[in-house]
Amino acid sequence: MYRITSWSLNVNSDQADVTAFTTNGGPVWRSFISGLNSFDGSISGFWDEIADSSGQAVILTRLLTPATGSIKLAFDDSGGGHFSGGVYWKSGSFGASLDAAVPVSYSFQGNGVLVYSTTG
Repeated sequence: MYRITSWSLNVNSDQADVTAFTTNGGPVWRSFISGLNSFDGSISGFWDEIADSSGQAVILTRLLTPATGSIKLAFDDSGGGHFSGGVYWKSGSFGASLDAAVPVSYSFQGNGVLVYSTTG
């Protein structure tokens, strides 16, 4: 996306407590099993709807008329690893100043599987 300067991603994995009673009188250690996974995060930068008509303009549309979208978060432009997945856009924050670029930030909630890839 054009003029996005930072992003953050939170990957969550819930665990369910399945600790059972013990009959041997010794210490009881908790036991867990894997639960549900989820992800959410945010991106921020500067507003440029004209140069970024397929990025920020789409996010704004999805904020005003909620629908699923997708996101690709790369560590750099050199073709290294990136995360991708379906998202719902949760919020947008906009500001304005007479003598500065317009700062923007957007938050998203993952919808489905988050994938990490080192290709494409």
